[in-house]
Amino acid sequence: MDAGAEEVILPALWSQDTFVAKAGGSEILEQMWAFPDRKGRACCLIPEATALFQERNKEFLNGRRSADFFYIARCYRYERPQAGRYREFTQLGFECLGPDPSAAFERSLALGRGFLDSLGLRYELDGAARRGLSYYLGGEGFEMRVPELGAQKQVVGGGAYREGAGFGIGLERLALALDAQGIAL
Repeated sequence: MDAGAEEVILPALWSQDTFVAKAGGSEILEQMWAFPDRKGRACCLIPEATALFQERNKEFLNGRRSADFFYIARCYRYERPQAGRYREFTQLGFECLGPDPSAAFERSLALGRGFLDSLGLRYELDGAARRGLSYYLGGEGFEMRVPELGAQKQVVGGGAYREGAGFGIGLERLALALDAQGIAL
């Protein structure tokens, strides 16, 4: 999935402020495993990865005008487990950082589609999804959904933000989707 992108290894423990500021305000606090560290700083286990790329984009770019990154990260959500929605999950992702969010959006969408197509997975694309994460420009992103999964049918979610664009794939949900369509890898 790297498509010429650099791998980034993301830490599981991070500051709560990043996610409150970048990923939906105080509403996301309800979804985070949040706690103070021994010095009283507000920490959390990362609930998703895109906010980290937004906050640290200058460090990731390291003087370059634009760059592509991919990651595989363990993420954590404080919510009731249900079919296709877990408290701990693996997120595969791609982030295209740079000055042109529109071009980054098109690249991200094409790579996400290409990845699912290469697996032979049938999906529905919503190219103007209204999502809960406030960092997407205009509050809109894209989703790739597998109807066989029922209520938790989103397999890929992404969109453009001020610093670029990207997408995330829930690995466990992708495995459920492949199984639901009888696709063996």
